[in-house]
Amino acid sequence: MEIILHFGAHRCATTSFQEYMRCNAQPLAAQGIAFWGPETTRETGLYGLKSMTDQSRAALQDDLEKCRAKGVRHLLISEENFLGMMQQNVNMTGLYPEARLRGQLLAAAFGDGVAKIALNIRALNTYWPSVAGFAVRNRKGFGKKIRWNRITQNPRSWRDVITDLSLAFPEIPLVALPFEEFAGHPDAQLATILDCDAPQNASNIWLSRDDQDETPGPSGAGDMQLVAKYADDLDWLAAGADGLAQLGLLPNTARGEATDAPSEFDERITQ
Repeated sequence: MEIILHFGAHRCATTSFQEYMRCNAQPLAAQGIAFWGPETTRETGLYGLKSMTDQSRAALQDDLEKCRAKGVRHLLISEENFLGMMQQNVNMTGLYPEARLRGQLLAAAFGDGVAKIALNIRALNTYWPSVAGFAVRNRKGFGKKIRWNRITQNPRSWRDVITDLSLAFPEIPLVALPFEEFAGHPDAQLATILDCDAPQNASNIWLSRDDQDETPGPSGAGDMQLVAKYADDLDWLAAGADGLAQLGLLPNTARGEATDAPSEFDERITQ
């Protein structure tokens, strides 16, 4: 059984992808594909990686063995908090500073079962305002602590996150999935992660869209610094990412119509 770890990240249509996978559990099961989302990972030690015990690791292996016994060939596990928390990003004014450590903890938990890693990425000049907007909507205190000057000058980018994960999972294929490509196209994202017949049910779902007028981000030079860092990330990925990752793109980059989010499916509170 192959294990595919989907690292999210936050504010990258991850909840939409997870809902799409749930909506298509039966047709995917017919292809030997099973899905674990936050409803599973957050009931296990996988949510609190640093506090995993021998007992929780044994329980995880037991759950994996049950999947194998059912004939599962591909187990896709999606959890945005695998990388860390949004609040930590804001507090540290940088992208997922514990990505390598958390990746190493996951690698230890799954042993040699991980066959592939998927990571959503997003333009930094829209990622950070989206995080701030989420915090404001959900009345999270860290939404008032956005230090834009430090964020724009922090050199850490998605390239660093990818490098951290590649060090935690050496020689494991990693695909980087831009939000700008795959938001509203969870079926295409699944087909890119896993070569399969992606079901069309709920294939245009897009939950918890940003309110463009909600939280302004940095302006002027700060905004351009974030734009430039992401452009450098994409150039690096397109050039082969030093063999560490592959850039996933839609076959046709034209944006389709995506379904607005029902209120009950708004982004999960992940603090």
